[in-house]
Amino acid sequence: PYLFSMELCAASVLSLGISLVVSGKLQVILEQGFWKGWTPTTMIPIFTNSIGGILVGLVTKYAGSVRKGFALIFGIFLSGVVQATRGGSSSLTTNQYLGGLLAGVALWVHATNKPKQPSSTKKKTS
Repeated sequence: PYLFSMELCAASVLSLGISLVVSGKLQVILEQGFWKGWTPTTMIPIFTNSIGGILVGLVTKYAGSVRKGFALIFGIFLSGVVQATRGGSSSLTTNQYLGGLLAGVALWVHATNKPKQPSSTKKKTS
């Protein structure tokens, strides 16, 4: 698992490096410094994103990816319900209703159809 993470990291560094050079922002960073314009409030989304990543990793490790998927679907559904009850200009679209319906059906199908146990097809040899 660590090798895949390292590959993703290397690809990200390469991609960001090329983006800096192509956009011309590298020269700005070299002249003004990387931290130019940063305030303490800039760190809030950075810390919350990192803590969220750690929590997702822990949930995946201890609860499994299927339960993490269920939690994700439930979170999206819950935010849709909150958006719908707020009313106003942020009412739900047809696609959001269909997505919620499909997610609910998928959860129901998974919960009501337990996976079958693999049958022993190996024959005993004497």
